[in-house]
Amino acid sequence: MVKTNNYANASVAQKDDYPGCAYFVRHGESTSNERNIFAGVLDVDLTAFGRLQARRAGIDIKKKGIKFDAVYVSHMRRARQTCEIALAESEALKSPDITVEIDHRISEKSFGIFAGRNLNLLRLALGYEGFEEMLHSHNEAPPAGEKISQVYGRAASFYEERVVPHLKRGETVLVVCHQYVLEPLALYLSDLPPTAYKHLKLPNGKALSGEELVKFRDKESGGAASLRKEINDLSIMWAILLYAAAFLLGCLVRTISASSVGIPSELFRGLIVACLAASTFYTYLDIDFAASKRKVTSTVKYIVYAWMLARWAVGLLLIFSGILYQGPGDLYKVMWVLFWMVPPALTSPVLSVLWGGNLYPSAILSRTLSIIAPVALIVTFGLAKQLPINSSSLIFFGVILIFGLAIPGALAQFWRDKSPVESNHHSKNWKFIGVLAVALMALATGFQFTPSTFLSDLFFSTDANRSLACLQQLAVATLVFVLIRVFAVLTSVVTKGKLNKAEARDAYILLVNPNFFLWAALFLGVSATANPEAVKYAIFWAALGFFCIPLVEQILFMNSFGNELLRETLRSSRMATEDVRKLFHQLDTDASNALNRDEIMELLGQIEDLTTGERSSEDVRSYVTNYLFATLDTDKNGTVDLAELEDYVSTYGLVANLNVVSAAASQVAT
Repeated sequence: MVKTNNYANASVAQKDDYPGCAYFVRHGESTSNERNIFAGVLDVDLTAFGRLQARRAGIDIKKKGIKFDAVYVSHMRRARQTCEIALAESEALKSPDITVEIDHRISEKSFGIFAGRNLNLLRLALGYEGFEEMLHSHNEAPPAGEKISQVYGRAASFYEERVVPHLKRGETVLVVCHQYVLEPLALYLSDLPPTAYKHLKLPNGKALSGEELVKFRDKESGGAASLRKEINDLSIMWAILLYAAAFLLGCLVRTISASSVGIPSELFRGLIVACLAASTFYTYLDIDFAASKRKVTSTVKYIVYAWMLARWAVGLLLIFSGILYQGPGDLYKVMWVLFWMVPPALTSPVLSVLWGGNLYPSAILSRTLSIIAPVALIVTFGLAKQLPINSSSLIFFGVILIFGLAIPGALAQFWRDKSPVESNHHSKNWKFIGVLAVALMALATGFQFTPSTFLSDLFFSTDANRSLACLQQLAVATLVFVLIRVFAVLTSVVTKGKLNKAEARDAYILLVNPNFFLWAALFLGVSATANPEAVKYAIFWAALGFFCIPLVEQILFMNSFGNELLRETLRSSRMATEDVRKLFHQLDTDASNALNRDEIMELLGQIEDLTTGERSSEDVRSYVTNYLFATLDTDKNGTVDLAELEDYVSTYGLVANLNVVSAAASQVAT
């Protein structure tokens, strides 16, 4: 549908100083914010943390002693929920008779086919410059989406028509809406055109006066703040590549230096704990564990737990049957069996955020299994006394859990609860610290676990035993990593339809991402083996796979994502307002100039017929119809008249193939 906007070419007017004052609030954190996806026209809810931010906005308003004469809010749930909570907390209405008014012009920017998609995968698919141009250029837009200039026009129109009259009367106004509306509005209040647009990182749930909004824009749109934003975005975008590159750099330094001595053991362990702590802190700043438990479906729990139990059953059988271990020289065989049995890595939530997972399963299940598995391993080693395994190293893993996970995680959660606005804003601006911490951990790991003779053992055989161990463990590692992923993919195929796409991605991450550091700790310092070179190379190849294989997977995910995006782009089309008007009149058989619910549902079907050639299911179209009625039936008379529909289409646009709203319907259904 070709979007028309009556205000897209609005000229920038000089604004006078009015006696009144307007306050602007970006909604609290939504489920899409938490999962690192675009929402746009998807009508998502606040998270528990978002509700806390909304309450803090209300407390802040109350402390300032503000009383509102008028309140305007976007029609979207996340904005309406924020407004309701903030007003209930602040009791800031001058009169109980004041009604909260909805205005479509301050609804979030339409991201077209990008709605519901992972930000990081979009950056990778489009390239950083392409992403910034399409999302943050004033005259570019995602396919089937809005330009910043269009949002600027409708936001300016709203401000002049609804807010300014109150300001002229010396009244105070509250506006609760969205980031991509407030940013262009900050430009308009600064007497700047849409060409001056810069993407900011507006804090959720903070009441800013018009003057404060302009100052925030001035502060964040240039200089160090702009550079920090770019560093933050690029580091997150290239995190997986950065980890692989750091590990390989560590390997290279070790082999070139030919140093037979690595980092002192205690220093290495301290470095790992410190880096993991930093990564955990910044990851857990964005996760509400108390609420996340309820968001993990029983299906994904059963799948992951069942696979872990199956791995343990097979592993214990192989260990205790005597099939694998005949003597100290066979220790490497037990090592690879245990690699299947260790819990998922504590960095699993990071992969979920970067690869479009659902986040909650990766965060909750990796934490739970990381507590249970070490206890099970202690019992196993207690029974298998013949194995020369450094079980005392589990004490070190306990240190990792306490200082690398529990304490930084608790601090992050405490700060979230204590200062929801400040902690969230800090996370958005400084998350690259956590990324760089993992990169440093990869660098140290590459240096520590690469045999100093690696190059000669692999290419210039000077010691037959070492070369044999190097190639042998490479073959075994390849087999193990491939089998882990084959079973994970088969699991995805078997459970297709039982998990949504994001949950399936999380299940995959949890099944293919064993905790390398727990596993390696079990064999560091082991001397009672007749085949020490095999143990060394098993650890090295496992480390290489742990840090580098995710890069290959990300490339595959990105290619699949890019192809899907291309198909959506080709399918997506938009209709002119005039075309919608013609369909409207065809269905308006009684000439009432209004359509009831069934007629609107048929209108949506006909739009799909003309654009995609394929109608959505009746359930999806029913959901979309209910959504549009809640949005468009402003007079609540059970019908939508042509003026209401044209007003929405002309100022906000309607995705003709309904793919974004259908995505919301699918989320609701699951």
